[in-house]
Amino acid sequence: MIELTFKVTPDGDEPRDIFVRIHEPTRSPPEEEWPWAVTVDLDGRPFTTHGMDPLDAVESGARHAAIVLREIHGDALDPPLEPRMKESQ
Repeated sequence: MIELTFKVTPDGDEPRDIFVRIHEPTRSPPEEEWPWAVTVDLDGRPFTTHGMDPLDAVESGARHAAIVLREIHGDALDPPLEPRMKESQ
C-alpha cells in the first residue's frame, strides 16, 4: 500500500491531515471489461478504479484522487497539487 498525507488549511479553520491510501491492485474476474482494479481510500472514503495492467490501475487511482483533492481543496493543500484535466477529457 502507498500512503500519502496532505495538510489542508481551509479558510479560518484549523489545519488537518488528509490521507490518500492506494491499495495493491487485484485481478478482476474474467468477465469484467478491465482486467485490473485498485481501491483508493481518499480521506476515509474508498473508491475503485480500473486499468489494463496493475500500474495502469494505480495510475488511474492516483489521477482520480488528485482531481478530487484539487477540486475540493484547491490551493489549501500542502504539498500542493497541480491542476489536472478531468478524467473525461
